[in-house]
Amino acid sequence: MKEILFNDLPRYINWIKHTLSRRDFAIKYKTEEEVIREYDNEKWGGLLEKVKKSLNPSLEEVEIESNSFDQVSPFFIRGKFYLGLGEEIADAHLELYRKTISPYINQASCLVELGAGFGSKILNLSQFNELNELPLYAAEYTKNGCELISILSKTINKKVSIGQCDFRKLEISGIEIPKNAIIFTSYSVHYVPHLSNNLIKFLSSLNPLVVIHFEPCYDHYSVKTLHGLLCRRYIESNDYNRNIISVIDSAKKDKKISVKMKNNIIGSNPFLPISVIEWIIEQ
Repeated sequence: MKEILFNDLPRYINWIKHTLSRRDFAIKYKTEEEVIREYDNEKWGGLLEKVKKSLNPSLEEVEIESNSFDQVSPFFIRGKFYLGLGEEIADAHLELYRKTISPYINQASCLVELGAGFGSKILNLSQFNELNELPLYAAEYTKNGCELISILSKTINKKVSIGQCDFRKLEISGIEIPKNAIIFTSYSVHYVPHLSNNLIKFLSSLNPLVVIHFEPCYDHYSVKTLHGLLCRRYIESNDYNRNIISVIDSAKKDKKISVKMKNNIIGSNPFLPISVIEWIIEQ
């Protein structure tokens, strides 16, 4: 990894120039149909076709294909900007997730990822020594994503209970999540532009040990810095979520949950860094 300046970013990201040169901007609305088109049909659908054609598919090969591990690009870590390989930033994400999840392991019944994509995060986490004994549960919005999780989990000899989840309708089907689970989301709830205030009630009904969100948070991007303003514009132009913090704060104010937050820790996209939000149900 090589540290670079904020002013170097336009050399690598064309979106900045296009955004600053226009008064208006086209919004890529995140309707249910658009999410299905982008992920179920195109991204996960394309990956699934390649995996099915492969004689011996591996999780590593799928990650290289989907995440551009071999390409050099800019990213963000704790207020600084770097240039490096996609694999390096992916490893940094996993280390953050491992360190955040690990303190809860001894009391946990299982590890659950909601909005699991093709299973990259939960499958890789399950291979860390301290996590490899926890039962695994993964729920994903797309059918092709669920099928990829099923195939790839077998390639690393992991048993994963797989179901579907919908953060718009607040529904989970196909799996029964045990009490005292570590439940986490990663770049998933941000695909719902406006989350229901019932999100906390919905997740609390699963009786988790802890819920951890690794998600971009619109309210955590400062309006007093150019970087913060561009992060907000990126969220707006892609119709990503803008109210997860207000949903969390409302439940905290009502003393339904206790919360720990770490703002803007890391981002493979310098304009979409994630915060870490850990919450437990108030007793």
